[in-house]
Amino acid sequence: MSPSALEWLIQHEPSFRKTRLPSLYSDLGVQKNSNPEGFSANVTAWTSALTRLALAGQLPPEQSHFVIQTSDDLLSALSSPIYGQPSGLGYVIDEAVRHGKMIEQKDFMASEKSIYHRSWIPSPWAIMKWGLRQAGIVGSGSYEASSGRLRSGDLVVVPALEELARHVSAMIKERGLHSLTDRITSRESFVRDLNSTLEKNTPIRLSEQDLKLVLRYLSRDKNLLTYDSHTIKFHLPTTSSPDPITHEDRSIATLKDLITSLTNQTTSLDSRIATLQSTAQNAVKQGNKTSALSALRSKKLAESTLEGRLSTLHQLEQVYTRIEDAVDQVQIISVMESSAGVLKSLNKKIGGVERVDDVLESLRTEMEKVDEVSGVISEPLDGGKAAIGEEEVDEEFEEMEREEKAKREEIAAEATRKRLAELEDLERERKKQQQQQQKQPPEKYQVDAQDHTQTQSQIEDAALEEELSRSADKLKTLDLNMDLDSKMRSRSVEGMEQGQENDPRQTSGERIPETAS
Repeated sequence: MSPSALEWLIQHEPSFRKTRLPSLYSDLGVQKNSNPEGFSANVTAWTSALTRLALAGQLPPEQSHFVIQTSDDLLSALSSPIYGQPSGLGYVIDEAVRHGKMIEQKDFMASEKSIYHRSWIPSPWAIMKWGLRQAGIVGSGSYEASSGRLRSGDLVVVPALEELARHVSAMIKERGLHSLTDRITSRESFVRDLNSTLEKNTPIRLSEQDLKLVLRYLSRDKNLLTYDSHTIKFHLPTTSSPDPITHEDRSIATLKDLITSLTNQTTSLDSRIATLQSTAQNAVKQGNKTSALSALRSKKLAESTLEGRLSTLHQLEQVYTRIEDAVDQVQIISVMESSAGVLKSLNKKIGGVERVDDVLESLRTEMEKVDEVSGVISEPLDGGKAAIGEEEVDEEFEEMEREEKAKREEIAAEATRKRLAELEDLERERKKQQQQQQKQPPEKYQVDAQDHTQTQSQIEDAALEEELSRSADKLKTLDLNMDLDSKMRSRSVEGMEQGQENDPRQTSGERIPETAS
């Protein structure tokens, strides 16, 4: 054990500031009764410190990153040159055990239930044992054996395992592990890959003891994998029950190991061939024929061996590819089989084509009934006596046409009046310009321009007068038509009123035939 464990804590653990060391190394047994809050804070700090020290390999024995041996060696490793050994470290371990953060190694490995499984109903023996312990009849089993001593034991540090499980989950997520062949590996490959992953973040390298604890924890408590003495099989995220390892799984794991081994051998042979080539070239430069020939013979042997390894590797890779294809085909057939079962079940619920025809015929019948009811509801309640008179509709339509025509004629008349007003304004403006031109000096070029202007003005006057005449005639015609139309409507109304008063058929309900106007 390195004597600098405390210095390591001061550098890496925030709760172990130098100002807190007097409290952390004080008698925790006294704090437990006099200062419960300080005792709880110190227990939390020491539990975190022991976890970090175990992961970093700073605690005895340095063979495991997940097990702490409680002994005098542990107290010595944590001793301070100023404050001495931590007083009451057994109380810290007692609290960690009580909260499930540390577990006896033999209990951890023997338990079939998850360490996170807790029953809310205590067993009768647990109640009796608690009562006897409170009465002082039986021992408490505390790790605080006596002043300055610790009861010996091997404790599994659960937070350290939880830290490792996060790394394993990240590794699984990164690789994807979609097919069966991706989810199978050997124990050796698992340790090698996990050590490679951990080296990026922590100084952990798994030993055989660590591997047993890790596999037990990941399988039983995290349900991430299933394992045996040789093969490890990762679970899918949707797997709720353990996925047992089959003979095919073990064969796949062995094949993957063999491919990895041959790949490493070919890489080593490539490096050896390059080294022998360089050795032979240097021997030739130095004139050492014997060394050159020896290096070339070794190179030829290495090349021959490499050729054989590459051929074998190629065959194994072909076999592995076929296995992957077969695994995919098994999954496809399984999905198709389950899909066929689903379709069969659904078709059974449908009941066949005849049942569908019956359902559709029944639906058509019910829809026709709905249409009949809708037709009955839309009929008049008085049995058709309130039928609409077509003559009244025609008369109302003709009246609306006459009103629309009168509106259009009124709009046209108003437009004509505006146009006449504009023409009159133009006429006044033209006369005003002529009067201004007559007042100018009678120079020659002005006289010529005036003659030209007068000629142009005469043409414009003629066009303007013609336009005014046409507009005036149109307005008069429009006004005359409007007066005639108004008189005709007045006479027609009077004639109809007189005819109704004199014609006896109006009282009997007979229709009077219309006369041509």
